[in-house]
Amino acid sequence: MKIGFYIHYTMLKAGGIFTYSIGILRLLLKADEIEKIVIITTPEVKGALSEIANNNKVKFSLLDRESFSNKARLFLSFFLYDTSIIYQHYFPKSKILEKLKSISNFINPYQRIIKNSGISLLQVPIQYSPIYKTSVPVVTTMHDVQEFHFPEFFTASERLHRAINNLKSVSESDHIIVSFDHIKKDLLKYYSVPAEKISVCPPPFADDWFATKKETDWQILEKKYSITQKYLLYPAATWPHKNHLTLVEALSEVKKTIPEISLVCTGNKTEYYSTIEKKLKELKQENSVKFLGIVPEEDLIGLYKNAELVVIPTLYEAGSGPLYEAMKYKVPVICANTTSLPETVSNAKYVFNPSDVNELSVLIIKMLSDEDEKGENVNNSEKRMKELGQKNYFKSFKDVYFFLIKYSKAVR
Repeated sequence: MKIGFYIHYTMLKAGGIFTYSIGILRLLLKADEIEKIVIITTPEVKGALSEIANNNKVKFSLLDRESFSNKARLFLSFFLYDTSIIYQHYFPKSKILEKLKSISNFINPYQRIIKNSGISLLQVPIQYSPIYKTSVPVVTTMHDVQEFHFPEFFTASERLHRAINNLKSVSESDHIIVSFDHIKKDLLKYYSVPAEKISVCPPPFADDWFATKKETDWQILEKKYSITQKYLLYPAATWPHKNHLTLVEALSEVKKTIPEISLVCTGNKTEYYSTIEKKLKELKQENSVKFLGIVPEEDLIGLYKNAELVVIPTLYEAGSGPLYEAMKYKVPVICANTTSLPETVSNAKYVFNPSDVNELSVLIIKMLSDEDEKGENVNNSEKRMKELGQKNYFKSFKDVYFFLIKYSKAVR
């Protein structure tokens, strides 16, 4: 089986989605059934995939999105397709709208790449595919529809953008993959997707998910980032739903009991970072929190392994990569009682209400003050990772791929 795998250039700053994509790639590359993976992406992304690029199963097919010709063609292609998606709700049998889709695909530069690649299927690990209804089945991973749960975190234009792209994905993809059942339920509820069109394919939370690089030594990290060793760690981009505000409020309370503790955050700094900065100044905690931005994998592993505690206060999560990483690297970890997180950690002692500053601060103090509790937490993580590692993660993906390829050939 030869499949295409699309990586959008913005995914380099997408944190968890990029981690998910690399984890799926590692999983697919280990499978005997996969003969070749054509990674469809841009030159800058290829440069960031040195680990994957050296695999003899991998071939890159690159699109220069900066060329005037490709920019113009992509803009027009997306405009035509989006227009057809918006109006097909009102005119479901319109031949004109179907013609717009055909024209969109004809001028879309990804069409040529797919035709020349010889792939049997295109896997898109992000919610928005660059092309639909092409010569091969398109499988799209839907990560969340959090705009329905927290509309206050999105502007009107952002909600519209997500609505159009999500509708495009659920209606135009040949099949949809989700990581957890709660996402499938959301798609059934908000988009009325036929249940048989959605498959729950858990990400590979065994070794495929994790970086294989050696961690950076503490002495280097300490000097490079000017951090002290007694710190909490929260790896997450500064989106509103990641809930940094509650964490820094809890830190302010914790420091009254454990004054030497600090907080280290990694991940992309979004526009919302300025709101977090205001909160830090209000609480007089500017010197107690470090936002390091996106860090190399080796540094991130080192930051995990030297942390006192990993705290994940997110309000909404399709599935938390940092939670699995903390468990894998045997670091004490606590998480919010939202979506799939409690199921993952599988112990009520280590979850909290992400809207309750007092509950969070009390749990942090307990974890930092009790070495036996830390040990039990790590033992719980080891047990869960062992359980998760015994699953055959590739089988769920393989079943989807083989069915779609077989069906596609039968139709043609």
